[in-house]
Amino acid sequence: MYYELTKSQKKIARIIMDKGLENHYMKSLKDAQFIISDWSKGKFNDNREAYMKLYSRVIKNDKHIGHIYNDKGGSRWVEIIALQLADGVITFEDLRDFEDEVRNTILVWSRI
Repeated sequence: MYYELTKSQKKIARIIMDKGLENHYMKSLKDAQFIISDWSKGKFNDNREAYMKLYSRVIKNDKHIGHIYNDKGGSRWVEIIALQLADGVITFEDLRDFEDEVRNTILVWSRI
């Protein structure tokens, strides 16, 4: 989905997207932390099972992050922000500085 932002709206979008990306990384690291915690508590049958679970989760998260952020120029930034909102890595409050039309488009595209 394409949506052209003005220069001032792109500045706002860049800040929000950076925050969302950092939060996506944090969520992915927490996923890994839970798996490693379970491994250290002996909740897996063996080390291979724990390793494969961790590896699978990292790959899954990496693909999800790549799907959202890779190869998307400025005309797709509203789409990225809508996906971030749907994933819960940004909040409605983060959208406060956008013009009403941009904010409403993000809300519609995020299906919130």
